[in-house]
Amino acid sequence: MASKKRYKIPGLNVNSKYKSASLVVLQEKLRQIFKEIDKFFFDDSTENLHSLRIAFRRFRYVMEIFHPCIETKLFDEVYNLAKNMQDLIGEGRDLDVMEIKVGLLEKETNKKIPKYFYKKISEEKNKIRRSIKTELINFMISREINKILINKKARAL
Repeated sequence: MASKKRYKIPGLNVNSKYKSASLVVLQEKLRQIFKEIDKFFFDDSTENLHSLRIAFRRFRYVMEIFHPCIETKLFDEVYNLAKNMQDLIGEGRDLDVMEIKVGLLEKETNKKIPKYFYKKISEEKNKIRRSIKTELINFMISREINKILINKKARAL
């Protein structure tokens, strides 16, 4: 069984009202995204990219749960930012998986895959990682994201 501590959200009281709890949970999920962004900028490995994608997915799920608590315009803007980031990161993840599968196929069939094929995958991975980093910066400085992150009162949502 998973540790209960793993799911604990700092600042969330079991007696919190739904709307005020929404702010606490959304802020915590954004902090987790920012932590994963830091890791990815330090090391843009396959594992860190995957963890980043999971953090965005979890944030989107929480947004869906608390949809009624978030002003419609803000919800739409933030949700679309998160979805676009998740999609872009997914493209990078697909290239990582492709590279792994091609390598396994090469071993399994005992046939040599041309080096230019690996080179092309590597070039595409570098290109998409640059795009991801640019978009992550835009995400972090987004006015809408920061409205949630630094907001102290749930009613402002």
